[in-house]
Amino acid sequence: MEPLILHSPVDWILFLLEALGAVSFAVSGTIIAIKKRNDAVGAVIFALITAFGGGLIRDLVIGRNPPALFTSMEYAILAAVCFCISFVLFGVAFIGKTATVLTERMHNVLLEGSDMIGLALFCVLGVDSAIGFLGTSANPALLIFCGCITGIGGGILRDIFSAQIPLVFRKHIYLIPALIGTSCYVLLLNYLPRLAAILISVSIILVIRILAICFHWNLPTPLGKEEKQPAPETKA
Repeated sequence: MEPLILHSPVDWILFLLEALGAVSFAVSGTIIAIKKRNDAVGAVIFALITAFGGGLIRDLVIGRNPPALFTSMEYAILAAVCFCISFVLFGVAFIGKTATVLTERMHNVLLEGSDMIGLALFCVLGVDSAIGFLGTSANPALLIFCGCITGIGGGILRDIFSAQIPLVFRKHIYLIPALIGTSCYVLLLNYLPRLAAILISVSIILVIRILAICFHWNLPTPLGKEEKQPAPETKA
């Protein structure tokens, strides 16, 4: 495993931003597990899948073998932190019965907030990671895809494993800010320092997501009532 290599202040800032994104996604994954009444193992797995699933898919797409998750000390530290946070959150919910003390609205606010922060940070840092591996001459479309899949991939896996339609397909504007933010980062890198481009692009995603949540922006869906699943047949 590669040692922890953080030479400059920019490297430390980016590592802390990635840690914030991973923790945010781990919290959202744990909240989903608690709401679905999973056990401690399920909560930890949901947290790790949400935090690192997108980056794992990105590395497989760009041909990084083995993926950075299994070779980098930074990711090993982040995985350990996410494990501890998920376990603590589940312990509080189990011992203190947080799932019944907190209202549904509080759960939703925590889920939306953590998911929003994780999306913004991981989309932009996903592009940055892809550039670090492929170089600045890589196809911009591929870089944008890598950023988007890093940001939404873990959430899609989390929602699939929890037997629900992924959030990206059904609630508020989700993929659009990811596309806008990653495209801005690819463009701004030609004119601004790396850290400035990252912070501006992350801010763009956050602002769009906050506005979408506050004003209930959604893409149009077909009219009509949602089709209900037929009740399972019971044997006499």
